Amino acid sequence: MAVPLLVSALLLVTSLGFVTNDAIGKFEYSYSVNREKLHQQERDFAGYRTDYTENEQIVQNYLEYLKWMEFQKTKDDFYPARPIKLHLSDIKASEIYRVLKKFPKGGNLHLHHNHVVSKSTILDFIYKNAYLLDNFYVRESPEPNKWRFNFYLNPPTGWVKVKDNPKYTKDVIIEHSTFLGVVDDAALNAPTISGLRWKTLDPLFSTIGSAIVNQINISRFHMEAMFQSAIDENVQYFETKTSASNKLYFLDSDPNYTSAHGKHYVDNDLGEKELHMVEDVLNQFQQKNPSFIGYKRIVNSYRRTSQTSLKNDAEKALTLHKQYPHLVAGFDMVAQEDLGFSILFYLRDFAELEVRNESLPYFFHTAETNWPAEYMTSTHVTDPVATIENTYDAILLGAKRVGHGIGFLSHPFLMEQLKQKKIAVEANPVSNQMLGFVPDQRHHPAITYIRYGIPVVLGADDPSTFGYDEFTVDWYEAVMGWDLTLADMRHLATNSLQYSSLLDSEKPAAITKWQNSYNLFITNTKQEACSLTFNKTNPIIESIFPQEGPLTGGNIVKVFGRHFNMAICRTIYCRFGTTTTKGTLVYDHSIDCPSPVRASHGPHLDPMHVKFSVSLDSGSTFISMNKTYSYIHSSHGISIPGVIG
Repeated sequence: MAVPLLVSALLLVTSLGFVTNDAIGKFEYSYSVNREKLHQQERDFAGYRTDYTENEQIVQNYLEYLKWMEFQKTKDDFYPARPIKLHLSDIKASEIYRVLKKFPKGGNLHLHHNHVVSKSTILDFIYKNAYLLDNFYVRESPEPNKWRFNFYLNPPTGWVKVKDNPKYTKDVIIEHSTFLGVVDDAALNAPTISGLRWKTLDPLFSTIGSAIVNQINISRFHMEAMFQSAIDENVQYFETKTSASNKLYFLDSDPNYTSAHGKHYVDNDLGEKELHMVEDVLNQFQQKNPSFIGYKRIVNSYRRTSQTSLKNDAEKALTLHKQYPHLVAGFDMVAQEDLGFSILFYLRDFAELEVRNESLPYFFHTAETNWPAEYMTSTHVTDPVATIENTYDAILLGAKRVGHGIGFLSHPFLMEQLKQKKIAVEANPVSNQMLGFVPDQRHHPAITYIRYGIPVVLGADDPSTFGYDEFTVDWYEAVMGWDLTLADMRHLATNSLQYSSLLDSEKPAAITKWQNSYNLFITNTKQEACSLTFNKTNPIIESIFPQEGPLTGGNIVKVFGRHFNMAICRTIYCRFGTTTTKGTLVYDHSIDCPSPVRASHGPHLDPMHVKFSVSLDSGSTFISMNKTYSYIHSSHGISIPGVIG
């Protein structure tokens, strides 16, 4: 049996039988080379660029500083590990949030159409429109999450006019139409029981939902507000999942519509009038906002519907995709996956499309669950198939993206399939936390997917109905909880365009628009970073690793200490004896210094053991803390160990 490499490397002993400091130093150097190689292999494994321009490096340093400051403030009550309800206002008031809101996010690729624009924005529009407010009604329920709002000329029994009723203020309506407004202590105290959360959330989709949004006056305003909310958060493109039964209506006093309480639906079965309105709003918005890339929608059916209904919805999606390929991207099934029918249950409907050689892109909600296969959550007698089984069928049916994808984490082979087939995962950090799937963002599977090289994009799911409203909250949770760098953020943003439903011919121009916005963000954020002052900072070097290296230089020396953030916008210099190299700020407590070739001055060489120091102020002063770096003769070197143990 071979002696482990660690042991063999340490058995460099003198004739007296003890290990020499020289031998340990040489081992540390060899070990550091392998350690750095392991870091690089991990970065390469993820499959995207992690290097920076000079300006990007400054912004990266600044982001790490803001994250560090936020961590120091919250580490005993870390917001990404706590219920959003407790700290939403704190998150939005933070410095890191302010900067993240400015970051060009590319696209938001997981949204449900009626649940994007904030309830406050919709209510403001209704309250300013005398005609709408005069016909705005509420039906209360003893259960706070089951209030309903609608427009009627002649309301059904039990509905009460909102206008001039002091009981129904905007704040009260928002409270009863958002998850944050109605979630109770039982749900908060059971942070991992998703079923309990869903019971609270599900009725809210109908509180201020399609009955409000599909009113013809509101529908146009709703689209305009949706586009504007995207621009306000530096989102340049987004896609929404929209019901196959989406139809516009207006209130008509004609007696023919009295039985429908005045509702006159003006759309055909495909909802094309609404689509034409969306096209018009989109064109006008892009003319006013040339940096805005665009919008597409994914027609959705429901996981609890019959096979016949799903087939009809899929056929509608196919027809619209053919007739409006620039606007309608494909098909999905929505609603609580754990209680819905499986993809396999509807397989004949999808098979028929395949047999007909019809091309309908799929964007299935898949594995929005934390239950393993052996635990059956669905109550459908005719479909005893576990939720996690949807992972296989989404892949086999060629899904372009999968929504949430939490359950893939327990299936490494399927993770590899996602990576190889370039099927993107739509991660929704806040939704996943609020519904109990991932109560602590530090454990969210999406960061594993990112590091594994699976394409990941971010989405907000239902921000207005959850009650947190802004997509930047998802970015905050991801950046702080997953320890994302600027390179990671850049990667997620470009992913959101690369794995969007834009045509391949449209993507280069889209990425160029994003790049222009990103370049401007880097320029502006660099200026902000370089305006910081650190008057009371006292940087300290605690250790360097390794403390030895080759005469030819080229290895990375890790410098560990405290209070290095003062170098955010300054050049870091690492001095090895009389020779200086440029260092890189990694974290407040870590710097990377490349070692130089051992210096020669005329007939004299630097000694084998040189003083080591670092400057954090572009060379004005150097900090040494009595650290020494030693050069190793190549003839005295030892072989670099491989994996130890």
